[in-house]
Amino acid sequence: MLTACGGLDPNEVRPYSGIRGTVTYVGGSAAWPPDSIFDVRVVAFEEKPLESAAVLASIILQRAAFSPVRLPFRVSSTSYEIEVLATPRTFTYVVVAMQNGPNFQTDWVMLDVYSATGNVSAPSIVIIPSGGTVNIDFRVDFSNLPPQPF
Repeated sequence: MLTACGGLDPNEVRPYSGIRGTVTYVGGSAAWPPDSIFDVRVVAFEEKPLESAAVLASIILQRAAFSPVRLPFRVSSTSYEIEVLATPRTFTYVVVAMQNGPNFQTDWVMLDVYSATGNVSAPSIVIIPSGGTVNIDFRVDFSNLPPQPF
């Protein structure tokens, strides 16, 4: 519905679309690295970043969706939620990512990669429907990280 000012009606309810689930850490809170943790997020990329600069570019170009708040550190598990706009939308690389240094552009490690088959070397495509939610659970094993994209 349009308002007199020509914009969208601020009272119009947009159906929620997104990704949610749980991140479980193998070995619990004791398994975390002792230092160098700056941020942890779940990130859904439309295209797998093949260089560190592509992470920031994907965010700036709105070709990635990510958890709006940093996930807690040194826990056994945590839930997360990402609202996805402009649906339906397809993501080819959905990960739990940890910033392990002060440089936001380069200091990222992928902790787990979503794969319906369990083969983290073969990420699964995730399609977020309009008004729908996809549940994705992650299992982070700090002793057995997935192949890194760059």
